[in-house]
Amino acid sequence: MLALKITDLKDFTNKLFLGETFDHFWLSQAEIVTSNIFTIDGRLQNDFFDNDEQEFLNSSHRTCSLWKEVKPFCYSVIRGKRAPLSFKIVLQFSPNKAIALLQNGSTSPELVTGLYLNLQYKNKSLFCTTGTSLKTFLPNKEPDQLWDQYMLDFFHHNNLSVEEL
Repeated sequence: MLALKITDLKDFTNKLFLGETFDHFWLSQAEIVTSNIFTIDGRLQNDFFDNDEQEFLNSSHRTCSLWKEVKPFCYSVIRGKRAPLSFKIVLQFSPNKAIALLQNGSTSPELVTGLYLNLQYKNKSLFCTTGTSLKTFLPNKEPDQLWDQYMLDFFHHNNLSVEEL
């Protein structure tokens, strides 16, 4: 697990809510606290979609909304004169991209159920932690290490200022 503090809050939140930096991630869940608590479950409800859309989602194995599809709603909740009291956003790396990343290692990608990025804003500070969900116990931490390194490279590549904790 990687724990980071965001050192340039304005730049990071602009890239998160207005830019395209995180658009390819899936939204697992979001909770935004302002005058109310707004909670979003990112899991797609297949019955909402027509047959063609359901077929596309099934063929692409998508089970969650993309962040780019939900971020306008999240941004509409947080924008205004006052900063939110807090927010927590859990993003997931798409399974296809996770498999591609994990194929570089010796651990079978099928043993990993998800690679996550947790974003938590509270008390005017924003922290990121990575997480790996596994189907079984693994004696080595290779999937965690690959995911952590990927995210460090991702932050560097996108000029996101972070500090390791």
